[in-house]
This record gives sequence, C-alpha cells and structure tokens, in this order.
Amino acid sequence: MERMIDTRRPSSPFDDGAAERLRRMGLIQERGKPDRESMAVLCCVYAGLLFDDMCDFYQDYEDVTTVLHRLLEAAEGATVKKRFLLICLQYDGIGRQLPDPIWWISGNPELTEVFADGFLQNLKRLCECG
Repeated sequence: MERMIDTRRPSSPFDDGAAERLRRMGLIQERGKPDRESMAVLCCVYAGLLFDDMCDFYQDYEDVTTVLHRLLEAAEGATVKKRFLLICLQYDGIGRQLPDPIWWISGNPELTEVFADGFLQNLKRLCECG
C-alpha cells in the first residue's frame, strides 16, 4: 500500500503563533527583537550548507562562484525583501526546499534583515576563500 506524504508546511510564518515559534527556536528574544548571536550562527551554518549544496549541484567551482557573484551583485543596494527573496531563489535554483528556520524567518521583517545581511556576508566570505 502506497502512502502519500504531505510535504506542505503545517503552519505559516505569518500566523499568530509564528513569534512564539521563533522565540522557542531562540531566534528572537522575549521582547520580540532578533537574538543577534543566534542569528549569526544560523547565517553561518546555512550559508555554508548552501555553498556545499551548490558545489554538489554544479560540480564546477567556477559555476558556483559565477552564480554567487551574480547573487551578491544583485543583492547590493537591494531592499531587504529582495535580498531575502534572492537567497530563497538560490535554493529553488538547485532544487532544494527552503530550510525550516529560513521559512519561519520570512514572516518577521527584523529577522529577514538580520538574516539576509549575515547570510550574504558569509556567502561572500566563502566565495572569496575559494
């Protein structure tokens, strides 16, 4: 008997319970402000994972750096929403689902700004390290 697996996310990052979920994840403080230390770790971890996923997907380091340079160039001077969307599109471009913590951040403008800035800085660092 074949079972269907529901891949839809159970809740929305825009619903009433999202802030509490973000607080339980340690991404926002009790007052609702971003926890910058937790966010720095999250940005570093997920930028590194995306970089590795891109290396696996493209299999040619030059292709990875080309894609990342385009991303970083497009993000320069872009609005927070656009920078965050550009990050999300990188996952889509390699056929990966957006990781849950990034999905949950999407409903919080303060977190998306902190995340986009940190994530892109880490990708830039990784791209320059070669």
